[in-house]
Amino acid sequence: MTTLSLSAVAAACASALVTAKSHEDKAAACKESANKQIAILFDAKAAVGDKRVCSIAQAFYDGLVTGGWAKKTAANYLSVFRDAVKTGKPVTEWNPSRKSAKAKSAKGKKEFADKLAMVYRDADFAGFITDLQQSFYDDEIKTLIDGVKSFLEASGIELK
Repeated sequence: MTTLSLSAVAAACASALVTAKSHEDKAAACKESANKQIAILFDAKAAVGDKRVCSIAQAFYDGLVTGGWAKKTAANYLSVFRDAVKTGKPVTEWNPSRKSAKAKSAKGKKEFADKLAMVYRDADFAGFITDLQQSFYDDEIKTLIDGVKSFLEASGIELK
């Protein structure tokens, strides 16, 4: 490829990012608009019930399905909508699955940090890290994870 064509590829990449940013901005504005509508419903003391018997719930659900959304996704969003109208709080995460995945991820990191802190407080940990670092510098191990694995196996720990 010539420099000119490589420059064109770079310009196309920039253009794609500009378009993506404009879509993100539009999405944020649309979500803000939805939250304003939720506030109106909350202020009117509207109650969103089951979509089979509640016209508000049915209108919301049908609007999503008519827009091409999967029925299960629409039902999940309806739950979020129902809760938002009930509490009057703006929705920050419409996808409840994504919200729970974030919570699990954060919890997992906290659990790992607790385990690491326990090992860190152990008197032998500093010596282990020093030996591990020296083994790496001396090219006895290629990666630190290889060094940890080697240490555990030498200690009789069976790894899967």
